[in-house]
Amino acid sequence: MEKKRQLRTRNLIAYGVGDLYGGGSFFIISTFAMFYLVNVIGLSPVLAGLIPGLGKIWDAISDPLMGYITDNTKSRFGRRRVFFLIAVLPVALSFFLLWLPVRFDTQVYTFLYYFFAYLFFYTVSTMTMVPYSALSAEMTLEFRERNRLSGTRMIFSILASLLAGVLVQPIVNSFDDPAQGHMMVGALFGLLFAIPWLFVFLGTWELPRTEIEPAQPMSIFRNFSSIFSNRTFRLHIGMYICAYASMDVLMSWFKFYVIDYLGRGDIVHLGLGAIVLTELAALPLYVMLTNKKGHGRAYMLGLALWAAATVLMELQKPGSPSYLLILNCVFVGAGMSAGVVIPWTVLPFVTDVDELITTQKRAGTYAGAMTLIRKLIQGALVLPLLGVLLKLIGYTVPTAQQIAAKTPVQQAESTLLLIKALFILCPLVLIVLGIIFASRLRISPETHDVLMKEIERLKAGGRREDVDVSTRLVCEELTGQPYEKLYRQG
Repeated sequence: MEKKRQLRTRNLIAYGVGDLYGGGSFFIISTFAMFYLVNVIGLSPVLAGLIPGLGKIWDAISDPLMGYITDNTKSRFGRRRVFFLIAVLPVALSFFLLWLPVRFDTQVYTFLYYFFAYLFFYTVSTMTMVPYSALSAEMTLEFRERNRLSGTRMIFSILASLLAGVLVQPIVNSFDDPAQGHMMVGALFGLLFAIPWLFVFLGTWELPRTEIEPAQPMSIFRNFSSIFSNRTFRLHIGMYICAYASMDVLMSWFKFYVIDYLGRGDIVHLGLGAIVLTELAALPLYVMLTNKKGHGRAYMLGLALWAAATVLMELQKPGSPSYLLILNCVFVGAGMSAGVVIPWTVLPFVTDVDELITTQKRAGTYAGAMTLIRKLIQGALVLPLLGVLLKLIGYTVPTAQQIAAKTPVQQAESTLLLIKALFILCPLVLIVLGIIFASRLRISPETHDVLMKEIERLKAGGRREDVDVSTRLVCEELTGQPYEKLYRQG
């Protein structure tokens, strides 16, 4: 068994502040990027949606590659932590460039600038977030301590989202030119996201490695594709995709729904603040439920509440009192909290299941897969689809003169009704699918204890044929494979 180090509050905080970047940057992109590119820069919705989507070609290579690199890195600072030092300046610069107002004479040149800016941003986020996400599996092996690490991380992630939700729009509104306001957002939040990586580096560690070296190391392609043989990972990634795609759809449509359909642009920041603040308040409850009942049950409870709150959005009408929307957003945030935090609390345990299958500790590979899928959800699915749907439902893009004069564009009644319908139905379908995946997940304090004891027995030289019946059943249910195929060196 690896030597245990005491996990103190300062270490939890040092680890958690890293996700100010992960949570805050993706929240701002999900919520403000499409509106900014269309209504401030003046790009067509289709081109605006394609910008992050085309970057996924590079991400499909870089995320698995970074997982492989960080699993095999050797440095005096460990496999993961060395990248936190490298990332500080690139994190600030890459986020700032997303919000630098660049307008060329043609749409193509403007599109190309933002395409390369997003390519740079996603490369930096890969270099940083893949080793960061892998680190929680290697700071401790304890079930509850890992959940505390992931929970603390999500607290800071949601805090960043809260700051973005309540500050970004007021910052933009404080400038006569919204383009200048967005540039200030890029500068301020770029610094907020960059500086914490110094604290992450100084306040974390990696436990010594005691894995068995394989007889024939996997190629990078085999290393990545093999993770899908892990049943727990397949269910986990289904939960993750559904929760985060639903969140991205809701956040991407939120400004269009509130500003265009409800006609209440003055309360956008209040609605976003209500969602994120409630997310934060509910997070300790879901961590507690996870420790007692397991990840699947806590996730299902939260998403059921989220689904109900999404359906209630049907009751919102133009002219409805502001407090009704704010109250509705409170319930959305209370349910969304489970979808945000629980997939990340599952990740370290997925890598334990993998160790039973492969004998290796491949937290970097799994973190790379999650980082890739996160960006595929947002960049290759949600934002391009949003751009196409806006075009299909007849959304009118403001002219350059209207942007400069801040003249609102009156959308057709049919367009407004479709904005509302898509805002409600798209997240709802994804939420239901997420609940179905979670109902089959079997990671719990009890099954994890069985899993870890079996791994230690085999590491100590125990024979596979000596496994007892109950342990065999747990291992097969978690891995999705016959026990005889597990823990074979090489």
